[in-house]
Amino acid sequence: KFINNIVNFKFFYIVGSYLNESTVCIFLNEKFEIQLQQFEHYSSLVLTNIKLLNETLTKDQLEAENGDELLQKISISIEVTHCQAFIVFGSDIIRFVETFTKASIYSIWRSLHNKFVFGYIANDFKEELLKRSFFEDQANLLFVVRDYATGNVFDMKTNKYVGPRAENPAQLRLLDRYYVSEQRFQKGNCLFPDKLKDLKGREVTIAGFNYPPYTVIKQSTKANARDISIPEDSNLSNVYIDGTETRIVLTFCERYNCRVQIDTSDVNDWGTIYPNISGDGALGMVINNKADVCIGAMYSWFEDYKFLDLSMYLVRSGITCLVPMPMRVAGWYIPLEPFQATLWSAVFVCLCIETMGLILAYRSEQELYLTPSERVGWWRCAKYGLSTTYKLLISQSGNSKAHSITVRVLLFACFLNDLIITSIYGGGLASILTIPSLEEAADTVHRLRSHQLQWAANSEAWVSAIRGSDDPLVHDLLNKFHIYGDEELLRFAEDPRVSIAFAVERLPFGHFAIGDYLVPQAIDQLIIMRDDLYYQYTVAFVPRLWPLLKQFNSLIYNWHSSGFDKYWEYRVVADNLNLKIQQQVESTMSGSQEDIGPVTLGMSNFAGIILVWLLGSILGTFTFLIELILTNVPQLN
Repeated sequence: KFINNIVNFKFFYIVGSYLNESTVCIFLNEKFEIQLQQFEHYSSLVLTNIKLLNETLTKDQLEAENGDELLQKISISIEVTHCQAFIVFGSDIIRFVETFTKASIYSIWRSLHNKFVFGYIANDFKEELLKRSFFEDQANLLFVVRDYATGNVFDMKTNKYVGPRAENPAQLRLLDRYYVSEQRFQKGNCLFPDKLKDLKGREVTIAGFNYPPYTVIKQSTKANARDISIPEDSNLSNVYIDGTETRIVLTFCERYNCRVQIDTSDVNDWGTIYPNISGDGALGMVINNKADVCIGAMYSWFEDYKFLDLSMYLVRSGITCLVPMPMRVAGWYIPLEPFQATLWSAVFVCLCIETMGLILAYRSEQELYLTPSERVGWWRCAKYGLSTTYKLLISQSGNSKAHSITVRVLLFACFLNDLIITSIYGGGLASILTIPSLEEAADTVHRLRSHQLQWAANSEAWVSAIRGSDDPLVHDLLNKFHIYGDEELLRFAEDPRVSIAFAVERLPFGHFAIGDYLVPQAIDQLIIMRDDLYYQYTVAFVPRLWPLLKQFNSLIYNWHSSGFDKYWEYRVVADNLNLKIQQQVESTMSGSQEDIGPVTLGMSNFAGIILVWLLGSILGTFTFLIELILTNVPQLN
């Protein structure tokens, strides 16, 4: 029996010394006995029998998982026990590895501290089976190999892991040897050495596409990475990569001695992951084990997080829009521009009070100073008050004679009041005629909604983070969102009268990620919104069970605390982006436009005044005709 020697070998030493930090799952094998007496003081020990799992799991639990029966069982057992250390024996090793890789994806439980112990007899396990990617990609593996001939020697082996993949990182290396008869280790080495502090040139592959300033990929003489999607003998295989997020990976590899390479073979978008553990785009490369890290303004999308792991946040990214520049106010509307609606209402009320005051004062004058034969009725008094009020408003003199001091004082007060109103109106009109007056811009979220303005981008990724929102405002915005290709967006942007808004990203320190289709000529017709439609924190997506994630997160913590995130954004923008476009977009913010100076007056400035003159002329002519008819009809009779 394998276990008989294991007991003498004090197999529980491994559990107590290296695996006792978390729950340990031992997958039982009928050929290998386990005596629990040796582990009775380890409370976090779980024995799992794959064949007996069917009796403990309900039908609903099995139907809730994906894949075959074994996959379902292991996925649920991981979720229930929260195991981070696993011990597997003999013929179950390969079956466990193949199933556990998928089970770790489907399971909602995830860990950054997984350790694996595989026990087997030397001749019963062929090491060529170690060519599976699991043995290349996991750092904390321990193989307990019993000598077949005597059964008294146990070799402690681990996979190489470090070094280039061409040097077979899955190959086994001897850590130590235990002699059962002497009950001692030959060297006393650590059985789980820290392989991650020096990766010795191991490749870290980025799935990325050119999306400055997050990721920048360009041909350059000072290449710092290799594009493995291009044949190595091609001059185009060596590229220069940079970016606010790319620099994190570059710095990570400088610290841990790994080699950065990039794969652009299947990357033309952020991509999507499907329930059958496949995908396309950048995310698809990670789930298909073609890349280790996926960066480039990746938001913490829940649907993708279910199948991958993600780092801590990298930067705050705000989704906003470049909206069409507001049009100039129509010329006919200019005479109304000097006063707001509330002020026009106040002027109207003031004129009504003046009219009523003059009517009452004029009527009182009739009663006090004129003889009964000279007096006029209320109708004539109303005509006097109304006409006099509007004559004073437009600085016209009247032809009536005031007999009382009351009427004279009231006329003087009304004249001063109307003089002030007309002076203020004249000054406002003069400034409006020389300074362009624009319509309201759709430069806030609520204005974008009220204007019913369509907005567009080149991928569903721009809105996938808010698709599940219950906010009516978000629903209205999504109804106006459209997806177009870059060429079609370029055609929209070059239209002499841009009629849609274009989605862009606002970086945390004032810069913008702008698509190539927004050329400088197009930005001349656009302005940037003052607030964001929504914002997200970008992350790096990595495969489940990626052993470097803890170190990667630690580097990001240090990066944020040191303030390099601000410096790198400015440095990357200065090195790789068009600063004139950045300044051009920033200058379009409402209230930040430079003074354009005086504007030459044209006929459009006087359209409103001419319209008022025409309306007045038509109304006067119509009134004159009515007076003629009313005057001449009695004479004809």
